[in-house]
Amino acid sequence: MVRDITKFFLKNKSLSWLLMALVLIGGSVAYVNMGKLEDAPFTIKQAVVTTSYPGASPMEVQKQVTDILEESIQSLGELYYLKTDNRAGLSKITVYVKKEIRADEMQQLWDKLRRKVSDVQSKLPAGAGPSVVNDDFGDVLGVFYGLSSDCHTYRELEEQAEIIKNELLDVKDVAKVELFGVQNRTIEVTINPTLLSKSGLTVHDIISAFDKQNKIVDAGAIETDTHRLRVEAVGSFFSMEEMENLTVVSKDGTYFRLGEIATFSESYVHPARSKMAINNIPAVGIAISTVSDGNVVEMSELVKETICHLKDRLPEGFYLESIYDQGYESAVANDGFVMNLIISVLTVIAVLLFFIGFKNGFLIGSGLIFSIFGTLVYMNATGIALQRMSLAAIIIAMGMLVDNAIVVYDSALVNMQKGMRKRNAILAAVSTTSMPLLGATLIAVLTFLPVYLSPHITGELLSSLFIVIAVSLLLSWVFAVTQNVFFVQEFVRRPRPDELKGELFQGRIYTLFRKLLAATIRKKYRVVGCMVVLLALSVWGFRFIPQQFMPLLNKQYFSVDMWLAEGVRIEETEKQVTEMVAYLKQNAEVKQVSSFVGQTPPRFYLANAAYGPQSNYAQCLVEAETPERARALQKMLNETLPLKFPDALIRVNRFELNSIPQALIEARFCGDDPAVLDSLTQIAVGIMRNNPKALNPRNEWGNMAMNVQAEYDPVKAGKLNIGRSDMMMAVKSLCDGVSVGVYRDENKKVPVLLRTPFEEDFSQKSLEDLQVWNGTRSAPLAQLTDDIELGWEYPLVRTYNRQLSMAAQCDVKPGHTMSEVLNEMKAEVEQIQLPEGYTFFWDSQYKDLKEAMEALTKYFPLAIVFLIIILVALFGNFRQPAIIFLILPLSLIGMVLGLLCTGFEFGFFCMAGWLGLLGMIIKNVIVLLDEVNIQRSMGVDPYHAIIEATVSRTRPVLMAALTTVFGSIPLLFDVVFGGMAATIVFGLSFATLLTLFVTPALYAIFYQVKKENI
Repeated sequence: MVRDITKFFLKNKSLSWLLMALVLIGGSVAYVNMGKLEDAPFTIKQAVVTTSYPGASPMEVQKQVTDILEESIQSLGELYYLKTDNRAGLSKITVYVKKEIRADEMQQLWDKLRRKVSDVQSKLPAGAGPSVVNDDFGDVLGVFYGLSSDCHTYRELEEQAEIIKNELLDVKDVAKVELFGVQNRTIEVTINPTLLSKSGLTVHDIISAFDKQNKIVDAGAIETDTHRLRVEAVGSFFSMEEMENLTVVSKDGTYFRLGEIATFSESYVHPARSKMAINNIPAVGIAISTVSDGNVVEMSELVKETICHLKDRLPEGFYLESIYDQGYESAVANDGFVMNLIISVLTVIAVLLFFIGFKNGFLIGSGLIFSIFGTLVYMNATGIALQRMSLAAIIIAMGMLVDNAIVVYDSALVNMQKGMRKRNAILAAVSTTSMPLLGATLIAVLTFLPVYLSPHITGELLSSLFIVIAVSLLLSWVFAVTQNVFFVQEFVRRPRPDELKGELFQGRIYTLFRKLLAATIRKKYRVVGCMVVLLALSVWGFRFIPQQFMPLLNKQYFSVDMWLAEGVRIEETEKQVTEMVAYLKQNAEVKQVSSFVGQTPPRFYLANAAYGPQSNYAQCLVEAETPERARALQKMLNETLPLKFPDALIRVNRFELNSIPQALIEARFCGDDPAVLDSLTQIAVGIMRNNPKALNPRNEWGNMAMNVQAEYDPVKAGKLNIGRSDMMMAVKSLCDGVSVGVYRDENKKVPVLLRTPFEEDFSQKSLEDLQVWNGTRSAPLAQLTDDIELGWEYPLVRTYNRQLSMAAQCDVKPGHTMSEVLNEMKAEVEQIQLPEGYTFFWDSQYKDLKEAMEALTKYFPLAIVFLIIILVALFGNFRQPAIIFLILPLSLIGMVLGLLCTGFEFGFFCMAGWLGLLGMIIKNVIVLLDEVNIQRSMGVDPYHAIIEATVSRTRPVLMAALTTVFGSIPLLFDVVFGGMAATIVFGLSFATLLTLFVTPALYAIFYQVKKENI
């Protein structure tokens, strides 16, 4: 079959040239048109359900709201687990679904989640809800700008940002534009409670007046003989003067103009939910996302052009700055990888030229170009963008792409050297090598199969790596038996009779090599024994390799997280972060600092972690001049910031490929009693504090915070005819304000808040004297309560799968890894005695790493079964596949040596590189063993068959190995893929020795080649 295809390709020259031209043209067009991203997209399989319950304590929120919602959500069959944050007045449920769920199933799943949440809304307590399901939690708004001004109000910032937003929504490929840091406006109605009491008015009277005035109602229509005229009842508030003239009627029928008893002013919601600044100048963020099939690089350029035009039209005092541009970052990443790709191609061709001369090297190298262009056509047709993973796959496959062509080409040349006619030599080469090469190619592809099938986020992240490698390798086999041999026919001259060599593979080097092989076979047990010793040393040495689950990225950006004590006002957090930004800006290497208080910004980078809303949290996004300076700054800030801000928990984060957890190490306890959980957690925190490598040991619930406990007395208050709601409104009006109506400002609903002036510093006495009114009388707060005192509570209550959950957390000091520190404290923490009904597990990065490894190994048995089937089908016996499987573990020797020499950390990508290395080793050994079988089928004895097969396959094996090694060298300097490249470069270099020496030794052992036969 393959021989017939090759013959057809050789005979039909015009069609062959046309097909090859179409591949080159198609690849060029595909490269121009295909999507370009910074990183491979993956689905964040989380949704967030938030529910407000004003006035409730964290424990009340957990028991009365969160637990009801969780009970309904738990019936989702796709659910993995639930985590909740419960704060005063707010429930936040994070829904994690099973890792096996793929991206195309997510939307239907979120619809089911919405129905589950909707079904129990009626069961929530009065005043709670409605619940909001945020299923676009993982959306990436990768083009992020900031509009700042130090001389305009937040209202003016918002209005200008809305104008910019509307302009950007018209840009091609823009999907969504979100504003961040907008301060919601309010109209404040300030009133003296004594005056309110004298008037006989209540807050409810004012609310009723607003509702009657501002409510939109259908006034019907008046009909004439020919027309129907709609009646519009104009009455909504469009100015504060209209609100001042609002008539309010007391219970005894007395009329009052609201302006007579209150003053009006425009303000903003207090406390603020979030705030943003650029270099300490107040700002509003403008985050932009790309449509699903759009090109973020092109979209980013179009947005940049639009922004340039908008800047020219901005009023004085506004500044529009880029915070993060995914399009630019993608272009830089792609340009860097394309440059590496070009270097790899040139390196591979240079290696070929060195071994087999300019002409032969160029002809074999041309197959590499066709394979890459053919792969680009497939990527464009199936929607695989050019991004970090797909480009790395091409570079990883680079050396392997010429393996098939090398073997077929070399075999054809050898056949011609033996005197065969050109076409016969080509067809004979294809006949003898095509099926072993196809089997070897399939095996190389299958070694990556467990990664692709991994039911984990890493499987999705690396899916394009597997697909691109699989397609490119299979195409390389196709081109090896078509385009490659066609070029042999067209451009390689058949040797003249006087140029034919009587015996091939002769000379001083080949003679020395034969002697080494003879010594290897003679001392076969010693050779294998040495390999076993080296393998044992490698396993022992592996413990000295630092481990990092996902590699860090080489960016000029990094972030600084700050947590103050629980209960701190957002104004205090803003003050502290302002000082931090000023400190950061003192460094000349800092280009720009964007700060976000109360909440993380929109997900402008896929792996961003999300925190908040919480008043004690802030984040700074720091842009340095270069990635190198960014790393130096991080090292310096790790040492200085904790000293500069001793009251805050500071964490300096470098960008990673996966989300950075709130803490690298979490020992999580689950149970029913917060006091018991706290005692268990404190024991674990103490163990962490005793480890000098642990950083910032802490309780995830944070510190307990003070609260004011005013217990309403229905007997005392009942005698005064003052209700609990009257008391709560009086207290709320002091700082937050009580909503009494809505002011319609064009398309926005601006809440109108009633406030009570409170000039004194807070004290228990002043609170006791607070006047509470009911419309007919007022009374001090102290007369309505049993007691007013300061108490303590946890501002944050967390649960895990409906159980109260508390974790001891810590990070790791620079120079150490999570695995290293966890292993040192693991046994001691696990020895903590748990009361009955309480459970414990390691959460955070340890849990993620464990799940990733389990997911990766889940389909290993399937891949091994396929490998065995292919190998047995190729060789028709079990001994030769056994030789191959015995060689594979020895590949660890080169990998461990490479990581120790280069200093790279072992992580998921190193494992992926090792899987690719296994495929390369198997491929080379198959080629060698196949030649042994050919030699033996020609009647050569086993000993000489081993020697001559190894000698004849040395050149293609060395060329295949060296092209892969040198093709991977550019990746050694890439921060993300350096460890993978080191695994391949060092592992394959050592594996080549295994192929050329250990394989003959094992063959001699398995086939009992005796010493006397030598």
